[in-house]
Amino acid sequence: MKKILISKIGKRARGVALAVLMLSLPAVSRAQEAWKPAPPPSPVADHAAAPDAVATSVLGTCEYSDDSVTFNRLTKGQILEQGATIRTGTDAHADLFFRRTGTSVRLQASTDIKLEKMTLSTENGLPLVHTLLDLRSGRIFTVVRSEVVGSTFEIRNAAGRAVVKGSGVGRYIITADGTHVTATGSVIPLKVIGENGITVVAAGQQFDPKDGKALAASPSYWVKEMIELDELQAITEASTTK
Repeated sequence: MKKILISKIGKRARGVALAVLMLSLPAVSRAQEAWKPAPPPSPVADHAAAPDAVATSVLGTCEYSDDSVTFNRLTKGQILEQGATIRTGTDAHADLFFRRTGTSVRLQASTDIKLEKMTLSTENGLPLVHTLLDLRSGRIFTVVRSEVVGSTFEIRNAAGRAVVKGSGVGRYIITADGTHVTATGSVIPLKVIGENGITVVAAGQQFDPKDGKALAASPSYWVKEMIELDELQAITEASTTK
């Protein structure tokens, strides 16, 4: 009788111990999870959330292509995704708004540009947008109004890559042959990465691709071009607040 009673008590004790162990497992698991290193930024799989650009204004004859082979007439409201190529006519220009980055780009006449890369990732729960434009010919004005520190906006041209990274407002004039201007009022400097290394172009400066130096911007940029940049900035702010 004593042996039977001891056996039952032993089984009951083992059952209690097992229950305590099972209850402690979530806490242990949570503790182990807390010690895991933060994962690297991961691409967002949802296609609907992928970055894109929209044509907010089209003046004159402009074209776009999704495959760089077949071109169609560009009209206001056209959605442009990664890989699209846009061309403007000799007396035309087009404004593009990159919705996830709060950036506007004005393609001046006779400009050829490709939206080479527009990707979205997340880091510490925040969305990071990475945009790369290939400026093959012509000239663009761009106004960046970024609120996310880690997002990057790049333009590739004959001088290398012009990189805008950080939060705030930046206003730039960039040509395919390598000239870069950072307009007054820009909070984010422009970083030019080329054969001569890295050159930071601050507000009111112009990058000369011949010697790879940033100098005071030519006074010729402070008339018509600055008026256009002011106009583009107003359009950017209006589009961002919608």
